[in-house]
Amino acid sequence: MPKRMQDLPEEYLTHQRTLARAIGERIRLRRTALDLTQEHLRARMELAHVYMSRTQYSRIENGDALPSADELIVLRTILGVSFDWLLLGGEDGEKKSRVDR
Repeated sequence: MPKRMQDLPEEYLTHQRTLARAIGERIRLRRTALDLTQEHLRARMELAHVYMSRTQYSRIENGDALPSADELIVLRTILGVSFDWLLLGGEDGEKKSRVDR
């Protein structure tokens, strides 16, 4: 555990791990539904100028790390989902326009 995380309350760390696992699972579900490999998804991210190592991407999908803000923005676009669904599991998977709501 990084030194900066050692003094945080256990409840916070538990919440972060739970959130990371849920986001990672939603990313994996949508990626496989779109029939994309991790490499294809990472390549699309690089086209959007967001670079991520294989290890970091794997850690996100496995729920060991949370994606950064720029990674979330690009993942949302590539996966075609709303931020609500990606972060909270709300709505259904595909992005809806404001007019459709």
